[in-house]
Amino acid sequence: MLAGCTVRPHEVLVQSAHDAGFEQRYFITPVFTLFGLYRPALNGQAKVLRVYIEGDGRAWLSRSRASLDPTPHNPVALRLALADPASTDAVLYLARPCQYVQREQRRNCAVRYWTDARLSFEVIAALNHAVDEARAEARAQQVALTGFSGGGGAAVLMAAQRQDVIFLGSVAGNLDTDAWTDLLGVSPLHASCNPIDSAASLAHIPQRHYSSRHDTVMPPAVSAGFCQRSGQPRNCRAVDGVEHNGAWQEVWDYTYP
Repeated sequence: MLAGCTVRPHEVLVQSAHDAGFEQRYFITPVFTLFGLYRPALNGQAKVLRVYIEGDGRAWLSRSRASLDPTPHNPVALRLALADPASTDAVLYLARPCQYVQREQRRNCAVRYWTDARLSFEVIAALNHAVDEARAEARAQQVALTGFSGGGGAAVLMAAQRQDVIFLGSVAGNLDTDAWTDLLGVSPLHASCNPIDSAASLAHIPQRHYSSRHDTVMPPAVSAGFCQRSGQPRNCRAVDGVEHNGAWQEVWDYTYP
């Protein structure tokens, strides 16, 4: 009886988002089914679709044991999306593959897609597929991409494949996977693309990348090389007092060009 009365974290998340004007979405892409939350523009048609991409979630249970479900316990990108004050733009929260999905929706959910292949070609293609679908629903012409942690790296790789991105942002972003794995002393992500390799090609896009000196998971050193290579070092800012899964929505600048 008690089990039957238990409210799942997923249901709490959806209810909180619904209270903020978001509607649940499932994006069926060729490889994955992705979970998202969508808030339309107040006037019904948006010029810009603002996208917030979730981090790696609960990818590992320990240093050597991968999780069977990467759904985050503390969805930072969702908090960023819920706090977005935009009224004339549409807003999309987009989970990474295999987060917040159950049963038949977990097709192709191999552990590699939240460990070694978390930023693989098929992952980035699926995320862009979902953005295309949401942009069409919003009738938006342009896209602003912001990602948290590994979602920041995903945002970079997505932008490198798109022609409609007017802004690229990250908070505690993994913008250089080689620098990150070297720093933590873990195995390289051989099945993933490295975001820093796309930095030079994105120099024309306005950007903003936040990191924290109090973040031991993704310290400023991880994004420093990307900021230099993209030619926008002034748009990378290191703050104090925010831990990796902290209240980034309280320091993030929601103004876009």
